[in-house]
Amino acid sequence: MNRAVVLDTIKKLGSLNDIDIGIIVKKNGDIIASAGEDVFVPLETLGIMSATIFGAANTANEHLDKEKPNRIVIRSNDGDTVIKGIDKDYILVIRSKKTRNFKKLLKKMDKAIGHLRDNMGA
Repeated sequence: MNRAVVLDTIKKLGSLNDIDIGIIVKKNGDIIASAGEDVFVPLETLGIMSATIFGAANTANEHLDKEKPNRIVIRSNDGDTVIKGIDKDYILVIRSKKTRNFKKLLKKMDKAIGHLRDNMGA
């Protein structure tokens, strides 16, 4: 994995006005890279919780004989958390401010994941 590409991609996401923080997490919860504003919860905790949520959704769908989810969206009044798989080993997690351009935010996230896949050998 090219760490410079990963960090650059995360920084570009973090520079968007709507995103508070972006992190790349191994599916075991380890943080690979992060950028953005500090959050109230330690990044390690956010990484572990995000990996757990994504893993639980995969397990639930498997038991329901459904496809694995592409992304998990957690909506709240003050913003959203989006968890999306990059490949079999990594997920991208973003926390956004409340935005009217949520679809645009998802498109930027998809573009970032495409860039990561192209440059990580994923």
